[in-house]
Amino acid sequence: MENLRVISGSRGIRAALAVFVFLAAALPAAAESEVRVNMELFTTVYRGQTDWYFTGSGMADLRFAAIGNRDIRGEAAVEFHPVDLSGGGSVSGVPTASLKRLWFKANFPNWRLTAGKTKLGWGNGFVFNSGDVLFGALSPYLDFTSSSVRDDTAFLVAVNIPLGRFSYIEGVILPPGLKADFSLQPIHQSSGGMRVFFRAGGWRFETGYLYKGDAKVMSDLLGHRPYFSFHGHGGVDWYGAFSLAAAEGAAWDDVSKTINFSLGMFHQFSVAYDTTMTIRLETLIMPRQNWSAQAFQDMVDGTAGYYGIMIYPEVMFRFAAGWTLGLQSVISPIDASAQITLNAGWEVLQGLTLLGYFVINAGDGQSLFAYDRSNSADWPEYAGTGTDWAPQEFNGINLTLGARYSY
Repeated sequence: MENLRVISGSRGIRAALAVFVFLAAALPAAAESEVRVNMELFTTVYRGQTDWYFTGSGMADLRFAAIGNRDIRGEAAVEFHPVDLSGGGSVSGVPTASLKRLWFKANFPNWRLTAGKTKLGWGNGFVFNSGDVLFGALSPYLDFTSSSVRDDTAFLVAVNIPLGRFSYIEGVILPPGLKADFSLQPIHQSSGGMRVFFRAGGWRFETGYLYKGDAKVMSDLLGHRPYFSFHGHGGVDWYGAFSLAAAEGAAWDDVSKTINFSLGMFHQFSVAYDTTMTIRLETLIMPRQNWSAQAFQDMVDGTAGYYGIMIYPEVMFRFAAGWTLGLQSVISPIDASAQITLNAGWEVLQGLTLLGYFVINAGDGQSLFAYDRSNSADWPEYAGTGTDWAPQEFNGINLTLGARYSY
């Protein structure tokens, strides 16, 4: 994802650290400050094409925040990224670092300003969110070992104008990201738009429009992006969104293929004296996309488009002793495949959580989530390169043990 401006190797790590150290030294003079560190350390055993692999990975999130002034806040964050075993792209053995956040927010008497590299949450959804036209939330390849399932950021400027106690309008402009060779893109690939947020009858609604000039994440849609989203309670929490993408001069047949709906429900309740259970179910529907199985290589290349429906179920238990146990899955009904993640955690000390994940794919060699692609006919090529995936790519099953520490 070139738009995230990920910098690889020791040179990038030194550059990111230099920015962080500079900000850490410069900002305390202006306001009260806070330094936070989140660390994730994992060891993983997983299957590749011809062998099993044992690897260590980790993530360090260093954040410096200015918190002393209620009218203006700022934050700088550097992230060191772990190996991603989600199965949608490549497993990188190269340490990477990025300037994840660099923003300030200012509260003026009648409006608010946000500027810098950050994230705005448009729409509603945990895994699938058709209303997130800023960053896109359509890709089925997710790494549930990460503390944030979707946490993409970009440089932007946003102005928020309150219209009342529970309503506001918000405008945003996003400059185009860098190309793969770190060169600049032309100004016409900028993005910009506006949304309106309001409440009615206990439900929250938002609608808006964004012109999307360049891709911010994988599976992003470009062009004119109107959307609508809602969130409310009716027995359980319900939320959903709708959007489409219309490129310049596109015919309706092409526009209709981008129509997408997301719908979700969430509920939390007690199942015993000391146990809480949460359930979540989300679905993404693209009615004019594929409703029959496609060759996996065509899906990798992007020539086959998307599948018409994806489903995300989740069940989580939390016990009073600090234990958690959960089951998460991304299901592709069209090709009868799924990625299933069983996770367990123990908050053994304040800020320290021990974690375990078991991930298994259920599907044949040409499915989105294949249990075994060891056969050379099923082993794909990198998109647009004609080069086979490396033998150490994730191949259907892995066990990860580790810990997360925040202070």
